[in-house]
Amino acid sequence: MSPPSDVDDSSGASGFGRRGFLVGAGAVAGGFLLGGVAGWTGPVDAASAVAAGATRFVPLGTQVRLADNRKGPTGRYPYTEVGSQAARQHIRVQVTGREGIPAEATAAVFTLTAVNRTGQNFVTAYPTGIATPDVSNANLAGPYEEAANLATVRLGDGGAIDVETHAAAELIVDIAGYYVPVSAAVADGRFVSLDDPVRVLDTRHGRGALRADDRVIVDIGSRVPADATSVVVNVTTTGTQARGYFTCFPLDRAAVPDSSNLNVDGPDQTRAAAAVVKVAASGSARGFQVWSSSGGHVIVDLLGYYTGTGAAVSTDGLFVPADPVRIVDTRKPRPARMWRNWMLESPVPAPAATAASAVVLNVTAVDALGWGFLTVTPARTYRWSPSVQPGSSSVNHTTRGQTVANQVITRITERHGLSVYASEGAHVLVDYSGHFTGTPRAPVSAAPSNPAPQTSGPPWLLEVPSLGIRSMVFDGDSVAVTDAGHTWHWTGTGDMGQTANVALFAHRTDAGGPFRNIHRLVAGDLVTVATDDGRKFEYSVIDRVLTSADRDDILAGARRHSGPTVALIACTKRNFEPTSLDWRIIVNARLVNSFEF
Repeated sequence: MSPPSDVDDSSGASGFGRRGFLVGAGAVAGGFLLGGVAGWTGPVDAASAVAAGATRFVPLGTQVRLADNRKGPTGRYPYTEVGSQAARQHIRVQVTGREGIPAEATAAVFTLTAVNRTGQNFVTAYPTGIATPDVSNANLAGPYEEAANLATVRLGDGGAIDVETHAAAELIVDIAGYYVPVSAAVADGRFVSLDDPVRVLDTRHGRGALRADDRVIVDIGSRVPADATSVVVNVTTTGTQARGYFTCFPLDRAAVPDSSNLNVDGPDQTRAAAAVVKVAASGSARGFQVWSSSGGHVIVDLLGYYTGTGAAVSTDGLFVPADPVRIVDTRKPRPARMWRNWMLESPVPAPAATAASAVVLNVTAVDALGWGFLTVTPARTYRWSPSVQPGSSSVNHTTRGQTVANQVITRITERHGLSVYASEGAHVLVDYSGHFTGTPRAPVSAAPSNPAPQTSGPPWLLEVPSLGIRSMVFDGDSVAVTDAGHTWHWTGTGDMGQTANVALFAHRTDAGGPFRNIHRLVAGDLVTVATDDGRKFEYSVIDRVLTSADRDDILAGARRHSGPTVALIACTKRNFEPTSLDWRIIVNARLVNSFEF
C-alpha cells in the first residue's frame, strides 16, 4: 500500500452539497450510506456451534500454477475450454484432485492473472455450475496490459471453477491454498485479522529498490504467532523499472515458483495486489520473500494470519464461502460517483451481517479522477476529516480514468457493515464472496458528512440547445483559443462546482464564431456545461447587458449577479447585433441544476 496522497477540500456547486445516502445501486438491505477503520478481536468460544458451511484454510507449500491458456488445453497447465468465441475466453479449471487438494475442499484462494488482447476488458471467476455472475476480479484497459489479483472462490460442480473474460485475453490461474469443511471448533486454519494493517516492509526506506531478478526477505516473526501457517498481505510496487511481475513464496525455498502475485506493464508504475503466502523459517528470520522479475520498490502491509495447531480451539475465523454477488455499484441505478475525501457505507449479506468478524471482497475503482486510493474499513469505526486520512490503502489508482481492482478482507460493524474511503474520487464496485465467522464490531462514531465535490476546470463542453451551439471551452491564451474556433474560459473567473461567476468568451464572426447569435437568447433559455469528470451543470438565462471593451467593465457585467452563474461574452454593436470591437454583449445565466451523467 502506498502512503495516501495530499488532498485538499474545495467548495461545491449548488446541487452537489454534502451527501449522506445513496439508495439502491445494488446494495444490500436497501442501499449504502456515503459515510467511516479499526479492528475486532472476538472472544474464544470453543463451545459455540459451527456455522453452516464453515471451513478452515490449508495452505499449499507454495503457490502453484493450475492453468495457463498460453500453453493450450493439453499443455503443462491444463484447463478446459468452455464455449470459446473469437472475442471471448471462458475456461474451466479443475481444482480438487490436483496438488493434493481433496475432493471435500469447498473453496480456494487463487491469484488470477490476465494479459489483455483488446480494449476495455474484465475477468470473472466463479463456481462451476452457476450462471456467470455480475462481478469482476480483474480489470484491463488496453491491449497487452497485464493485471493480477487475488480471488477467493467457492468450488463448484466437480470441484472446479470457471474463469471468463469479457473479451479476448490470456488467463493464468495460480493457487495458494484451499478450504475444507469442519464440524467442530478447531485450532488451525482460522483467520485472524489485525486491528490495523501493519507495514512490515518498505524498500523506499533503507534497502532501496529491487533490481531485475532480485529478492527481499519479509520477516514477520514478531508480528504473528510462531505457529501461524500463512499470512494475508497487501503487496505494492512503485517506481517500477520495466514490464514484469512480483512473486511471493516461503522463506525456506530457494527456487522461485512459476507463479506471480503482482504484475506491471512498464516503468514508473504503482500497483497493489493482495496475496496469501505460507510462512517458514530460515536462520533467525521467519516469514517469506518477494522476488521481482524486472525491479521496483516493494511495500508490504500485513493484514492478518491463519492460525496453526498451537492456537486456541475456537469457531471464530472459519470461512463460509458464498456465490459472488455485487453489493455496491455507484454507477447504478444512477451515477453517484465518490468524490475527494468521500466515504460510503454498505451493509453485507446475511448471515455475515450479524455473524461475521470479517468479509472477503473484491473492490474496484472505476474511472478514477487521478492519483489516489480507496481504503476499506469497518463502518463507523474511523474518525476522519479531510486533513486526517486513513494510514493505509486497499486499492491504488495512478492515472485519471483508470479502473483497477484488489481483493480486500475487512472487518465489519453490526448493521452498518463496511465503509469505503476515496482519497481523490472514483466510481466504486464491491463484490462479496464470503465471510469469516465471529462477531461484528460495534460502531464508535457517527456517519460522517461528506464534503462537497471538488471543483473542475476546463476542458468543458458548452452547449446552448436553442442556438445549436456546441463548443469546447479551454483555458490558456485567449487569442489562440478563440481564433481556433473554441470558447475561452476567462482567466481568474470560477470553475465548475464553485459558488462563483464563470466567464466565457468566443467570437461572433461571419465565418461562424460559436457566439454569433447569442443576442437571440431570452430569459429562461438553457445553457449547459459538461466537465470531463462526468458532471453536467445547467444554467437558465437571466438577462443580457452591454458594456464597453474595458476589461473591468466586462468583468463587472459578468459578476452583476451572485454566483453560481455563467456569462457568455462576445464583441457586439450597441444594438447587440454582430459585431464591433468597441462593445461587449454579456448574456448571464444562473445555475439551476447539476448532476452526473
